[in-house]
Amino acid sequence: MMRPRVMAAGAILALWAGGLVTLARRQFSGGEAARLARAALFVSPGADYYEVSDGTSQIGFASSTIDTSQTRVRISDFVVADASGGARFAARLEVSLTRALRLTGFCYELGADAGPYKACGTVVNDTLLSLSISAKDARPVTRRVKLAAPLFLPTMVPMVIALGDRPKVGQRFTYDVFDPATDSSSLTTIAVTAESLFVLPDSATFDRTGRRWIVAHRDSVRAWHIEEQNGGRLTGWIDESGRMVWADPIPGMQMRRTAYELAYSNWARATPHDVRAEPTPSTTP
Repeated sequence: MMRPRVMAAGAILALWAGGLVTLARRQFSGGEAARLARAALFVSPGADYYEVSDGTSQIGFASSTIDTSQTRVRISDFVVADASGGARFAARLEVSLTRALRLTGFCYELGADAGPYKACGTVVNDTLLSLSISAKDARPVTRRVKLAAPLFLPTMVPMVIALGDRPKVGQRFTYDVFDPATDSSSLTTIAVTAESLFVLPDSATFDRTGRRWIVAHRDSVRAWHIEEQNGGRLTGWIDESGRMVWADPIPGMQMRRTAYELAYSNWARATPHDVRAEPTPSTTP
């Protein structure tokens, strides 16, 4: 019972850093409602890919995709990684929003050696969350939670911070954070603590001699460091669109944005595991 829940929490943290997954409830004032409205105007579709490493070698792959239509925004986050001891975890999050960035539903799944674990929720009129959780060797749990404010996922939080107004060092944002893996909540403050310039690969070419993909071109990206106060885990570097650039989601793990071939193809060729089901640039996780 406890092991799947702990593993789920770890995977949730890693997934947030990919674009990435706890449940957050924002205490809205008029100013924050206006920020959300401005952010909605700047949301655009796109996909980012990440190399997951242990600091010395690649141990996995992550992706974060945003799809938009006239009526909705869909965020899809995925991560797969090999932990110490040879265990593998894979996690996937699907989030559905209105065009005004109001959450309508989500589904989080944890698989591979750490699963199965699944937590899905539906939001009705911003006032009620219908939540269902199922885990290995545990009875399914179904709950209804009354909401006092609009509901957010951490994969949305950097986007809301960055879009509309450019981040500024010294800004602080406070959240009441609920984690469906542990069924607990805490008041969380996130601060913008630094600004820097990163140079990241944005395209790759195949080296036939070395039989692997190598960097073809790099681009500079301005990023801001957001940090959960009191040593929390919602910490990383985000760009002006609120997309993750670099993060250390859990001890011993780093996630760095890069080209798809460098993030996925090289790792897939080298790993002994079956990764055929993982996403390609033309598909949503």
